[in-house]
Amino acid sequence: MKTIIEANEERFSRIRTAKKLAAEQNRESTYKRFPELRKIDADIMNVRTSRMICSIEHDREPLPALDKMEADLYKKREQFLADNGIASDFDKEPVFCAKCGDTGFVKAKDGRRVVCTACMKDALEEVYEQSGMGDFRSYTLKNFDIGYFKDDGRRAAMFGNIRRLIEGKTDRKLMLLTGGTQTGKTYLAVVACKYAAIEGMSSYYVKADRLSRIPQSDLDVIKNYDLVVIDDFQAEVTADKWNAAALHTLLEARLASGRATVIVSMSPLEVLVADSDERIAGKIRGAGII
Repeated sequence: MKTIIEANEERFSRIRTAKKLAAEQNRESTYKRFPELRKIDADIMNVRTSRMICSIEHDREPLPALDKMEADLYKKREQFLADNGIASDFDKEPVFCAKCGDTGFVKAKDGRRVVCTACMKDALEEVYEQSGMGDFRSYTLKNFDIGYFKDDGRRAAMFGNIRRLIEGKTDRKLMLLTGGTQTGKTYLAVVACKYAAIEGMSSYYVKADRLSRIPQSDLDVIKNYDLVVIDDFQAEVTADKWNAAALHTLLEARLASGRATVIVSMSPLEVLVADSDERIAGKIRGAGII
């Protein structure tokens, strides 16, 4: 299991060595072509070393001369770079992704910080795979059509409610997404999970009857995810003691910490409360409706 933040950290760790190596190779190649530039940079380092020694020994008398010497060397360096057409950042680590500057995140038009798909597309797919969404590759924000089921107003409102839940703008942290068969509930739920991941949050999607198959170690991690979506929930799912135990544990932890959870079901809330295992009924009774 991996969150998008962890995936981004892994990516940056992988490219860090490559960036350093590329900078060293470019710097050495430039110095070989322009030995005078190497000497200028060496002189600058010597001046800095001399200043540091003066500071350690509390000897301030040479500092003005050293400051002037360094300033003159920087002017000389700047002129040398310009005269020879050398990029001012030739000795800096290169940026592999111009869009995000290798941070893994960019600013959306509305100012939100979102994952950079230019360099994080593969990482996002890996996160989706490990977060229960591997079977839904075609379910994307880009392909999401609010008006597909001819009820664009309602679906737009539903997605808006989920978005507010994800962004912490609702009082209730457990919400029920309900509707009949073939009304796009699963598509909406998966897109919401992917939206959260793109926002840099941890999210997880799971069918209700598969909760008991999640290893306890993974369940302990999922408890603290920013968003969890439990799809295809019906009261009879809680008749299985293992599913009921896993669901109870998950909901109890998430309700206690106030983390966003969405339950997706064909049944209305009152039916789920009336027919579910008593422990689960008590947890979902106060759910909001999306």
